[in-house]
Amino acid sequence: MEIIDKYGYLESALGYIEKNIIAGRNFQKLAKKSGVGESLLRKLSQELRGFSEKHFLTSLQEKLEERHSSLGGVDAELTFADIGIEVRNNKALVLIYFKWALAIDGESEDKAKMSVEILSKNKFKIEII
Repeated sequence: MEIIDKYGYLESALGYIEKNIIAGRNFQKLAKKSGVGESLLRKLSQELRGFSEKHFLTSLQEKLEERHSSLGGVDAELTFADIGIEVRNNKALVLIYFKWALAIDGESEDKAKMSVEILSKNKFKIEII
């Protein structure tokens, strides 16, 4: 399965994580905008250091393939992405919602919505919803 990011949504989401959370620029501004405490953001930043985009993309691809394993040669085009920071159990995490259009040879086959929780550099919770 090939992931297609024609509109740059995935690239923008990964850029947001890198620039705003991992690089740690302007935690005060990010804390105010997200409603998450600055200390929780700093801890999340530390836990995301070493985040592998390649591992993340492979995880997304595997989850989509699990759902649509019967379809060979499927393209998954990202049509929507929304990213935010939330607090659960007194721990900050990155929450991303994706919408995918799945197609074979350019013909639409299915649509999928995905929820992704990024807890640390190697810990993702990916669900098709």
